[in-house]
Amino acid sequence: MASARRHSEDNEQEVGQLPKRGVVRFLAVIAAGFALGVIGIAAWYVFGQSEPKPWNKPAAIDGATVRLTYYGSACRDGADADVDEDSTRVVITVRETVRARSCDAVGVLYHVEVRLDAPLADRELVDGACQMSKYANQSECGPDKSTVQSGQS
Repeated sequence: MASARRHSEDNEQEVGQLPKRGVVRFLAVIAAGFALGVIGIAAWYVFGQSEPKPWNKPAAIDGATVRLTYYGSACRDGADADVDEDSTRVVITVRETVRARSCDAVGVLYHVEVRLDAPLADRELVDGACQMSKYANQSECGPDKSTVQSGQS
């Protein structure tokens, strides 16, 4: 009987320990997932954030080709242009990626060429960055800035 009792007590201890191990493993997995998430978000933020940049007005238009210039960082890693076209307007947003943590505040003139699906013709050309409140008051976004050079479309 003593051996049966010992066996029963051993089972109770094992059953009691299993949930504790399971909880510890569960919490370890949750902590590891949280840490990886924080590291991933920090790496994205520090090493590759794309910022809209207002472009200089007016743009040069040649049929379906739009040539823009903008002032960007001397430490830029790349730039691209998002284009949203419909039958009445074309919105171009220049985005620059800078991963450097410290860089001279000197602006560098960059050229961007964008190919539209169809010629601009009579459609309105809009700077996407100037539509954002963060950039609306910059000199490149003033209300008196024509986006297309005279005589071009």
